[in-house]
Amino acid sequence: MSVPNFAPWINIAVGIMAIISPFAIPGSDTAMIWSAVITGVVIAVVAIIELGVYRGSSHMNYWPVINILAGVWLVISISLARGNAGEIWSDVVLGVMAIITACVALGYERVHATHTQLINH
Repeated sequence: MSVPNFAPWINIAVGIMAIISPFAIPGSDTAMIWSAVITGVVIAVVAIIELGVYRGSSHMNYWPVINILAGVWLVISISLARGNAGEIWSDVVLGVMAIITACVALGYERVHATHTQLINH
């Protein structure tokens, strides 16, 4: 029995929230808007790719690593916020969520790859 990997679905939601968040927070500057939008698109697209690859693969895939790096960027990018508390909290929370769900997805990848190799031998 295979356990479904819901982590990419959560990362798709995180990506969408990262895209929307700078427009919902008053006083967002251009650098923060572009940073959040581009990072949100990366997180969502990589999660969608991961969903497709996970189902048809029997080996370890490392797509979630990109989302870990994108989450780290969201946390680091708070230096662009210039004191806007809403932007800072939004990026920190979304960045941590992206990192955690990508780590969970990597765990699923490892278990899936190991389980598939055991069955094939």
